Amino acid sequence: MKNTYFESSDIKKITYTGLMTALVLLATLVIKVPVPFTNGYIHLGDSMIFIAAILLGWKYGAFAAGVGSALADVIGGYAHWAIPTLIIKALMGAIVGICASEKFRKKMYIYLSVVFAGGFAIFNVILRYILSSKISLETNALNNNLLEELKLDSVDELISLTNKVETQLLIITILIPLIILGLSLLVAKLNHIKFKPAYTFGFVIAGTFMVFGYYIASYIMTGNYIVPIFSLPWNMVQFIMGLIIANLIVAGLNKSKLSIPLN
Repeated sequence: MKNTYFESSDIKKITYTGLMTALVLLATLVIKVPVPFTNGYIHLGDSMIFIAAILLGWKYGAFAAGVGSALADVIGGYAHWAIPTLIIKALMGAIVGICASEKFRKKMYIYLSVVFAGGFAIFNVILRYILSSKISLETNALNNNLLEELKLDSVDELISLTNKVETQLLIITILIPLIILGLSLLVAKLNHIKFKPAYTFGFVIAGTFMVFGYYIASYIMTGNYIVPIFSLPWNMVQFIMGLIIANLIVAGLNKSKLSIPLN
């Protein structure tokens, strides 16, 4: 007798969505590295978000990413971040799922050229604008609060620290595309599988969105646009590690008999 409420494929998707939500939660909670200055942490949850979106598609992937990450914040003592995390991580899952879809892949190289050319140009413009504020730090009324929050003794130390972050971000901006492309090609070659640039493209776009999403969320929550700058390199490291792990796992799944995305 035919199931009136769910097809077998629906039940399969719901089951896998529950499992991936749990994996996102565990990967976020189990290994946490505190981030200096920001009272936050980096984790491996992004790898499971990327995999969930590849396996489940953008709708179910967004649910697993958002709900799993938000629950991790609530359980892990960061409940005040649960709502921003729910929104940011759900959109990450949706972005990866859309980029991995067959419809998107047909015109992927056009999107790839436009997004990378425009995205990194905008990234650098915004970065230079934000960090140019260091010129006026000495007369900024926020100085005392900034020094207290960052546990620094003088404005000179603050400017020096900002200079270091600026350098780190610019280096990372240049190296990220090269490192990611090289690692993706290497993984594909070692596993004797066809390189799927749409997956990597989706990971990069989603990760970049996450980095700026948390910057904006932190600014809204604290009213301070300088302190969140120091979390940018760490969030970049987080999504790059997630990308590497996800590429390795997806490569293994591609060699198995498992159909991707799940039907």
